[in-house]
Amino acid sequence: MKSLQPQVQAQILAPSLAQHRDSAAVSDRKEETKSLAAATGKTYVLFEGTVLETVLINRLDGQMAGPIECLLSNDVYSHDRQHLLIPAGSKLLGETRKVESLGQSRLAVSFHRLLMPDGYSVSLDHFQGLNQIGDAGLRDQVNNHYLRIFGASLAIGAIGAVAEGGTSGTLTASGGDLMRQGFAQSTAQSSAQILDRFLNVLPTITIREGHRIKVYLSGDLALPDYANHTMPSNL
Repeated sequence: MKSLQPQVQAQILAPSLAQHRDSAAVSDRKEETKSLAAATGKTYVLFEGTVLETVLINRLDGQMAGPIECLLSNDVYSHDRQHLLIPAGSKLLGETRKVESLGQSRLAVSFHRLLMPDGYSVSLDHFQGLNQIGDAGLRDQVNNHYLRIFGASLAIGAIGAVAEGGTSGTLTASGGDLMRQGFAQSTAQSSAQILDRFLNVLPTITIREGHRIKVYLSGDLALPDYANHTMPSNL
């Protein structure tokens, strides 16, 4: 019995030790991430309402939510224009929202991270993307699938006309006429369901590479001078 006690204790302690190692590894990764955004000196504020001019570098498709990547097209300075805070070429990362309603013509995007050329990273509070005239959301190519909808309508109408063709009145209808009338009714019901599905097809919104996007700061953003970043040498 005494020889079994150390084994039992080891089995009990093993999961807790593994959990401790996992939590330590997570904390180490968090500390490493913090160290990647190290800087010295004073911070400067970009006030709410500031707009960052960017260029889209990946194509967007509104059928599904997905990532968005943009490059900053011009340097961003402090309020007194004496300190470079964000250099041109910095990358802004975010996500798009899929198209959710009929008649939608713009694609909503938001940004959650700013990554500078030296590896300095800043979390963003889901700042919105605007088009060039300042409207929320992006618009480029919109496909409402009208040809597909009208084609389905014509095809369904033709099938119904063929099914009803050659039938007589109710009093003089033959057995074949009654069969064709029943077929026409079932075809009309099925056609209505199919057409309803086609009429509810959501538009496809495509935003091509090179599209210019304004990133609107919906809150103050404090940043150090770009020259004061202290980044590790292995980046």
